Amino acid sequence: MNRTWKLMEEMRKVFMPVALGWKVESVGGGSKAIVSIPMDHPRFLIKTLRVIPSRETNVEVNILDSSGTTPEILYFNNAQYSTGNFLEGIYDMLDLPYEDADGTSSLHLSIKNLGTDVADFWIEVTGLTTR
Repeated sequence: MNRTWKLMEEMRKVFMPVALGWKVESVGGGSKAIVSIPMDHPRFLIKTLRVIPSRETNVEVNILDSSGTTPEILYFNNAQYSTGNFLEGIYDMLDLPYEDADGTSSLHLSIKNLGTDVADFWIEVTGLTTR
């Protein structure tokens, strides 16, 4: 009975909604920022990604598998290929399975400000937990 109960509890935690929000401040023109957003689960299915700049600038975002010295790039996009409008930033609908490779239970991103002015960026990620 105890083993069955444990399995039922584990199954309830599958496909729970995940919503992450994070602000990255003061990324200079031409600079890159590595961001690690803490998560409750080390694995989830990323459904949407939105990166909104504080001012009109072009941004490039990568989803990385870890924060190590040579992380693997799992996703790449910039505003030119996403919304086409630099003020709206990047909005993309994904079905990207994500597992944190370095064991820190964090979502790792790289944000590059392709403009010339310093800008802040707001990151929104939604998804579902997986087993």
